[in-house]
Amino acid sequence: MKILILQLARLGDIYISWPAVRAVRRLNPDAEIHLLTRPRFEGAVEGLTAIDKHMTLPSGHILMPLVTDNVNTEESLNRMEEFVETVRAENYDQIINLTFSPFSSYLTHSLTMPHTSVLGYTRFRDGFFCAADEVSAYFYAQVGINKPNRVHVSDVFASMIGTEYTEQDWEAPVLPEVKIDLPNLYLTVHVGASEKHKALTGDAWGRLINYFTRRYEGMPIVLIGAPNEAEIAQEIISRAPNATIINLVGQTRMYDLFTILKRSELLIGCDSAPIHMASLTDTPTLNISVGNVNFWETGPKATLGMIYRIEEGQEIVPERIGEVIAQLLEGHADPQLIMRTGGLASYDKVETPEQEFAWKLVQALYLGGEFPVAERIEIIEGAMKLDEINDFMMSQFALIPEKGVNAVSAFIDGGEDVIKSISRIVPELRPMIDWYHAEKIRVAPGTQEEIIAATLSVHERFKRHLRVYVPRDEKVTTVEAKDGTL
Repeated sequence: MKILILQLARLGDIYISWPAVRAVRRLNPDAEIHLLTRPRFEGAVEGLTAIDKHMTLPSGHILMPLVTDNVNTEESLNRMEEFVETVRAENYDQIINLTFSPFSSYLTHSLTMPHTSVLGYTRFRDGFFCAADEVSAYFYAQVGINKPNRVHVSDVFASMIGTEYTEQDWEAPVLPEVKIDLPNLYLTVHVGASEKHKALTGDAWGRLINYFTRRYEGMPIVLIGAPNEAEIAQEIISRAPNATIINLVGQTRMYDLFTILKRSELLIGCDSAPIHMASLTDTPTLNISVGNVNFWETGPKATLGMIYRIEEGQEIVPERIGEVIAQLLEGHADPQLIMRTGGLASYDKVETPEQEFAWKLVQALYLGGEFPVAERIEIIEGAMKLDEINDFMMSQFALIPEKGVNAVSAFIDGGEDVIKSISRIVPELRPMIDWYHAEKIRVAPGTQEEIIAATLSVHERFKRHLRVYVPRDEKVTTVEAKDGTL
């Protein structure tokens, strides 16, 4: 058996994928497993012994004809086709796409042979998007910034593969010999982040370390980061003149960081690859989660993983973070910290009633959980409106064989607009509406009769979910509902 795994995202995503790749190897010990990544991030594959072959997508070579003075689109397409044909020749029995992106879905479809089974995003034969499995549909509907999913991406991968992780899936690789004189005790600070808006400034890091040093004078701090973050490191050093700082920014390979993290008392960093490397070395981790980040999905998975959350627009107070770190070294977890925990959701955090409702609704839709009780009349009213418009749309689909698509398409499109508006007005119902949209997209191409039947099946299931919140007695009024007599 020959398996191809695609992970075309960034460094951190590749490290998040390590346990999944190892699980694929564990489930298929005799298979030939290949991994495809982007060249820029191939360093994150070093030490991953679960694969037999590592390939990179030659994106620079493919796109070069498009960025010259004489743009040659045809040549770029030819180079892409050559790459696809080379990989297709491997004749894979299974493709596992761990990259939830439009481009990866096209590439997966292009590499798929008639006998190939696919997990993850791909395309139907007519080129339209296809979530090939239930977990991919879940990811499409519920995962992402400002969405209700509370399952870590690594655990989403495990569900897609159809397994539960073992301790061996999360092991650190065989650690390299790092020729760096490191102290016996030290903290590690990663000065950068996967994206600039997720990072602290050099001034903020300097103030944080300067404050911490007053409490823990002499505790060495190892700075790590990419070469382009060297300037930030120098600013940190200038802002914290009394700290004992070992500056390794731009002086290590990615693989070397495993040893540095393994020996560290604590890793402190924003959303970045070292956070996920520390999950493999099981290094205690404080993730400073800034702004537009979904920590539920990409936070640290180390046993002692903690998150200091700074919401978008919230002021960053470096001295406050320094105090939190000092408390941790004294054995106390600040109440503001979000702590790593077991179970379906990886972290323990008190949420608003609206957030709790949305997450419980997700569990009801996908995991057979109990539907949450609607505490707001707007939820009941929204569900009633959705039920009404859903019935109307079903009646329009039923008319297609008689009147034709053109006669009813405007009414169906109008119904979709109403559904989208309710998603904005009643955010608690958004998970159900997103589920509905994902299921509609999953309807495969076919004859008109097949498409209508599959679409009506989605609407029927949508109706069953909605009826949980629709009063059974049609005579119930809004006033009665507000009094709780449904």
